[in-house]
Amino acid sequence: MVSLGMVIKSIREFNRTVPFVPYEIHMASGERYSVPHPDFISISPAGSYVVIIDAHERPHHLNALVIERASLVGRRRRHKARKGSA
Repeated sequence: MVSLGMVIKSIREFNRTVPFVPYEIHMASGERYSVPHPDFISISPAGSYVVIIDAHERPHHLNALVIERASLVGRRRRHKARKGSA
């Protein structure tokens, strides 16, 4: 299981990446929240809460304890080619 601190650290690193790459926050409930730009997210100083503003200007207050992971949008795992395949 990923620790709370590691998830928040990942989110902070995603926000500082230059150039910025959009990402999603995945909740334990299965919900996903898109972060298209760093202006759409705020993290409390202690990392206990995250606030995301959606495309309709609605805030979503997320308890960091139920954030499962953050992942880059549009990035898929690459599979190694099988032996003998061309």
